[in-house]
Amino acid sequence: MKDNDYKLITDFLKGAISIIKALYTVLSQAFKPRVTLLYPEIKPEIPEKFRGRLELDYQKCIGCGTCTKLCPALNVLTVKDTENDGKKLVNIDISRCIFCGNCADNCPKGALNMTKQYELATNNKKDLILKYDD
Repeated sequence: MKDNDYKLITDFLKGAISIIKALYTVLSQAFKPRVTLLYPEIKPEIPEKFRGRLELDYQKCIGCGTCTKLCPALNVLTVKDTENDGKKLVNIDISRCIFCGNCADNCPKGALNMTKQYELATNNKKDLILKYDD
C-alpha cells in the first residue's frame, strides 16, 4: 500500500470516530429532562433591579436635560419644547437605548424609570419612539 492509501484510511477512521462521538453525545442527552424553560408559555421571574423598557412620567419631567447628558448612547433622549406652554420635555428612542439605567438613576425628579418589560420586538421602529404627543 502507498502512503496515500494509509492517509485515506486514517482520515476515514477519524471521521467515523467523530460521527460516533457525536451520536453518543446526542443520544446520551436526548432522554434527560429539560433544563430550559418553555419560554412563551412560562415567563421567567424578573428580578427587582431589572433594567427593561424606559418609562417617562411627563407630569414629573421638568426638561432639565440631565438624562441626555448622562446617556452614553447617542440620540436616545432628546429634549423638545412643547407648543402649548413652552415646557421642555424628553422624547425617547428605545431602539437606540442600551438599558444602562444612567438616565433613570440620575433624574432629579424621578421622572424616568426602568420597567420590567423586556419584550420589545416590533415590525415598526416608530413603535419604539416615545413622544409627549403619544
